[in-house]
Amino acid sequence: MFRTAFATVLVLLGCLLAGPAVAAYFLVDQVTNRDSYLEAVTPLAEEPAVQTAVGDQLTTAVNEQVPEGARPLVGTTIRNFVASEDFRATWVELNKEVHPQLLAMLRRDESGALEVEGDAVVLELGVMADKLKSRFVAEGVPLADRIPEIDARVEVLSGPAVRQAIPAFDLLETLSTALPIAAIALIVLGVALSARRGTTLVVAGIGLVVAMLLVVLARWLLRSEVAARSPSPELAGPFYDALTGRLTVVLWVVCGIGGVLVILGAVLSRRALDRPPADDRRYAPYRG
Repeated sequence: MFRTAFATVLVLLGCLLAGPAVAAYFLVDQVTNRDSYLEAVTPLAEEPAVQTAVGDQLTTAVNEQVPEGARPLVGTTIRNFVASEDFRATWVELNKEVHPQLLAMLRRDESGALEVEGDAVVLELGVMADKLKSRFVAEGVPLADRIPEIDARVEVLSGPAVRQAIPAFDLLETLSTALPIAAIALIVLGVALSARRGTTLVVAGIGLVVAMLLVVLARWLLRSEVAARSPSPELAGPFYDALTGRLTVVLWVVCGIGGVLVILGAVLSRRALDRPPADDRRYAPYRG
């Protein structure tokens, strides 16, 4: 009895670590690896909310530099641009600059190597504005060739909101490998030590499902908070979804694994109940 109880405690500790372990491993990899980050945010160029937010900022900046009569044509040109392949390519270039900003914010980098403007991750749209000038000239926007340098930017994620969502990213980054190993080791050791492995497997499965569902709930609650406290909620929400999308898929996969463990444990427990006691098997009559 004591052996099974001790094994169950180990399994529950493993399940308790499993939630932060999964979140740490996949979230840290998604954010710190530039290729993974770009792969996640590149599809955002297709999002209507992102296209609208960037287009509005560009339109506001350009309208200050052109005659009022040219503004409808400017608006049309910009709308066509944000729906074009040029926009998608430029979006990737912009996010190559955003990635170190995000890391500096999460790591609380105060070395001065990179300034996070206004404590927010900023998309500098100057490159897009330069590409637009050639379109303005081609589409006959008055005085397009005389438009000076355009200063346009979008603040995507605020520092306080991001740090509230991930309060100790440096610690999470440090433990992103150790936590999964510890969680798996505790669960496997607990099942191996248990005298009632079927029951322990059921506990492990339920524990994993509960732990993953709690992380899913936390992700949902934090999304609302990050979007609400960021300077551009229409951009912050899609960015948050892009960076945590892979994590969400993994959480549901682990939930499925937990369900399989519950079923396997129930089958093993049923077989143990149906198996006759050792004494009965020893003295069973011989039937030739």
